[in-house]
Amino acid sequence: MIGEAFTVICALLGIIGLIFLSLYAANWLRKHAAGGFGNAGNNIKIRECAAIAQDKQLMIITVGKKTMLIGVTVNSVNKICDLDEDDIAAAEAEETPAEGGFVQCLKKAIAERKGFAEAENPESEKDGRNEKNNF
Repeated sequence: MIGEAFTVICALLGIIGLIFLSLYAANWLRKHAAGGFGNAGNNIKIRECAAIAQDKQLMIITVGKKTMLIGVTVNSVNKICDLDEDDIAAAEAEETPAEGGFVQCLKKAIAERKGFAEAENPESEKDGRNEKNNF
């Protein structure tokens, strides 16, 4: 009776060990397989990824010596523009701490938009009203 229970327990532990071993092997293969699945290749690197909506992302990727900004959705991948190393260095220099980062980015975007609108329409009134937004 005790011998049979010991045999069953050893068999269960062996099966659990095989499951963990196979998970470890799959993870090792994913990381070390050149050109395999996932982001395992040496020529393509995802430098940064930002979710902008559900199932929509912006990614900065490097392919060989080229760096580009792409838009990724469920149905398509579109190249938006090529980036220079100067663009990436400037973006990395502007990075702010996570605390208050979103608010600062939002204020900067609003200020840039106001500056663009004023440059586009110089006859706009000083209080911010023009023919586009009369409120």
